[in-house]
Amino acid sequence: MKTDFYLEDNLIINTKRLALSKCNPSRISELYLTALNDNKVIQYTEARHCNWDKETAAEFISLANQKKSILFEVNLKKSSKPIGNIRFFNWHKIHRRVELSFLFYDKLEWGKGYATEAIEAALKYGKEKFDLHRITADYYACNKASEKVFSKLQFEIEGIFKDHFWLNDHFVDSIRVGKIL
Repeated sequence: MKTDFYLEDNLIINTKRLALSKCNPSRISELYLTALNDNKVIQYTEARHCNWDKETAAEFISLANQKKSILFEVNLKKSSKPIGNIRFFNWHKIHRRVELSFLFYDKLEWGKGYATEAIEAALKYGKEKFDLHRITADYYACNKASEKVFSKLQFEIEGIFKDHFWLNDHFVDSIRVGKIL
């Protein structure tokens, strides 16, 4: 059983078009800060409940790289441009499971399959490095982009939490998905 849940500072996971690395507060870009305050980018995330500046983003990144949580930065390989992040959190080493969240914040890169490609690489790394057996996530029922990503990655719908999120003056269901690695 693996006991340490962290990313090495110099880790690089390469895919065909992307490079994943440990998210570092010193590399916070203006694009990231702008996106964290752009309702179109964060509308289906809990990030929408915060006013983001460099300090709050750096604090989030630092906390996200604690013992039971890790945060990957996703960059385009050809330009090193950061376009998103993937977070594993609530790691349970005995049961070898973790939860997943992600945010692809560069709107110019949406719809190109980068989220699917990056998450697939992160899942493979999690299985190999941490012996993960199971991964779960949830998304707002109206978030068709997340629905598409999870479907492509063969996550199965495991449940629906009725009226789980308050969004735009009404409640929205949460779709719970899971996958055995």
